[in-house]
Amino acid sequence: MKKLIVSLIGVCLLFTGTRANAQISASDGTWSFGGGFSGFTLGGADADAVKRLGFENMIPGFYFGVNFDYAFSSIDGLTLEPGVNIFHYGKAFTFGLAEDHKSYHANYLQIPVNIKFAFPMDSSPVGMAVYTGPRLNIGIGGNMFSTGKTYPGLKPIDAQWGFGLSVAIAEAVALRGEYNISLTNCLRDNKEFNFDDEIIRRNSFSIGVSFMFK
Repeated sequence: MKKLIVSLIGVCLLFTGTRANAQISASDGTWSFGGGFSGFTLGGADADAVKRLGFENMIPGFYFGVNFDYAFSSIDGLTLEPGVNIFHYGKAFTFGLAEDHKSYHANYLQIPVNIKFAFPMDSSPVGMAVYTGPRLNIGIGGNMFSTGKTYPGLKPIDAQWGFGLSVAIAEAVALRGEYNISLTNCLRDNKEFNFDDEIIRRNSFSIGVSFMFK
């Protein structure tokens, strides 16, 4: 896990350093602010171990955040898009090993770094772009990270790789959709549930709207 996090940070520094001597300013790129709907599911080789506790369905939530899209290459349409997002998830469950209802909440600070390519659309007011890159997720509150006895806990830090599509209208509003594939095991070891190095992955998706500013 530590090696993976170091590698992701290295990728971020590599890309952001390509124009370090160019004194990047707001005029070099486009800011975007927005948010929307999100959700995650738990899967992996040992997914049945948590599904019996009530985690068989999607955990719904929402997000909001900011991105900065700027050209780092001489290739037309190729840009780098780092950002910062806040995700909140929550759902009520009746757990298999508990007699009462439990409310499950989670907050994540996400740091994505996307490589983005915008397709040439001539004079059309609608533009389309695809993007991909790593995401580092840091838990900043919520009982999902608990090591309590009535539900399993998730690790407060995980990493994902994302794939997304963006459709911009008049370079002012963009519709965004993405899917993030887990790169790390997200489940804490827990003797109460006999969880010991179970392979559980946290995959997520989001659909939202962002407003663009030069």
